[in-house]
Amino acid sequence: MARLKSLDLKLVFDTSYKTHPVTIKYKGKSVNDIDLSITRTDQKEEIQFEGFTPHDTTQKVTCTLTYNNSQVDIYGVTSFQMANNPYVKNTVIDSYTEVGFNGTLNLEFYKQWFSYNILLGANLDEDYVHWDQMSFTNQEVFCVGDSLTFGHGVAMNETWPSLLNRNAFNFGSNGLSHDGCLKNVKHILENSSSVKQIICLMPTETRKLLNFEFLEVNGNIPINFQEKRHLPKEYHQDVADLKEFIVNGPIEKDWIKSCIDIIDLCGSKNVECWLSTYDPDMYPHIPNKYRLPIFPKLDTFRERASDNQHPHRKHYELFVKSIKPYVDKKQS
Repeated sequence: MARLKSLDLKLVFDTSYKTHPVTIKYKGKSVNDIDLSITRTDQKEEIQFEGFTPHDTTQKVTCTLTYNNSQVDIYGVTSFQMANNPYVKNTVIDSYTEVGFNGTLNLEFYKQWFSYNILLGANLDEDYVHWDQMSFTNQEVFCVGDSLTFGHGVAMNETWPSLLNRNAFNFGSNGLSHDGCLKNVKHILENSSSVKQIICLMPTETRKLLNFEFLEVNGNIPINFQEKRHLPKEYHQDVADLKEFIVNGPIEKDWIKSCIDIIDLCGSKNVECWLSTYDPDMYPHIPNKYRLPIFPKLDTFRERASDNQHPHRKHYELFVKSIKPYVDKKQS
């Protein structure tokens, strides 16, 4: 498993003044910019600003945060404690990047900041896979899958979990892999006391979950065999190996194993389990006892979702019509 033990960020200052210079201090030393070595996802840093005076109205310091020479968000991690400024009330200012007062700039990092600014939205320290932080109430029915379950490009009430009319929890996530489905099913079974039925619309066998270590926490993100976005260089070889496995490895066996593991996990908790997919090549590998009708072919209808690529509401309506006789049966 690839590991990244420290992350190098750079804090750059653009300082302007006319008659009175501004002094910036980090760890007691005057600086013009700062190389930040980040070793924890909750790391905090303090930078002092001195020399601001009401007598020079042109004084200003603009703060920019970069990673690999590209600008990243600084608003979400900053606050400023004003201090020693005459004629004004010294207070705390949130999301402060253009400094115009004496005081201390506080940087306070957190897991979600790294997830969205450095790791392409990866999960950090979570035992599920989703682009957003998830919390669910104890519904009895859970629907698991990728963007075709999430309902990319259609209204919330047009997704197939909503059309079931079962008050089902939609645990769909764009780009989810088959082993990501397995991870999410495990999360549901371990965290819901009311779950009675799990329905999985399995994705194609073109994705795989990348597991990695980032600073002091574990992370994961689904990788497509055509993935062109870039994680930090420490993970490049693992990503390349994963793509090779998807293209030339036993990915079909891995997909089938995820289906069997989902079925076995549900069985161990006495939870009803149903699986389907939109992949016609993999569909026959789902055990018949747990297999729902296949998702309709995209060319069944001319209409598409708002992105002109994903299925339309009509596809979901047809899918629900075909699976309801199975999933609505009274549990044995």
